[in-house]
Amino acid sequence: MTYWFRRTDASSEEWFETGQDGTVVRQVSFCGPEGQASVAASRDELAWTRAEFESLGAQLYEVRYGAPANGPVTAGEPVSEAEFEAAWQRARHGRNTTARETAGPLPRGARLTGTVSELPWGPGRTGLFVDLGLPITGFVDLGHLPLGPADWPHVGTVTEFEVTTVRFHFEPRGAPQIRLRPTATPPPGRPWPSPVLP
Repeated sequence: MTYWFRRTDASSEEWFETGQDGTVVRQVSFCGPEGQASVAASRDELAWTRAEFESLGAQLYEVRYGAPANGPVTAGEPVSEAEFEAAWQRARHGRNTTARETAGPLPRGARLTGTVSELPWGPGRTGLFVDLGLPITGFVDLGHLPLGPADWPHVGTVTEFEVTTVRFHFEPRGAPQIRLRPTATPPPGRPWPSPVLP
């Protein structure tokens, strides 16, 4: 059986979905004077992300969504499933649109060397994938690449990229993605710069 309830105090508001034993299935937390979402986490999502993308995936998930409370939690004011879902959607939207990764394993601006691995739509369209040597793939959007398709890097090009954000897609269940931009774009007709080695 599933239970939904919330607890509030002067500075925070927490919503919980729990099983019969009180273990948190999903948790939403709002805090501060503007009620910003600080947690919008699902235990199942976190476990799946850890299983598929190792500890890096779990760390990135917790940076974006927080982590549900460990162990059973005591009940508070009962709420309906629909009320919990409304709070969940509001918190997820908040974390997806306003969360800026300034800490964690891949903060915004972190520089990584990667190899262009695929241009699935061809040069000049949509973007390209980058192998970072990590369990999660990188993606460079069209807006961060040269206007001329001939100036896009070819598959196998090794160059340096900067992290812009990490995106998660769970419906339908899909892989997280490290969004990138090149740290340097060559002039038209010139080769892509090799990464600067320490």
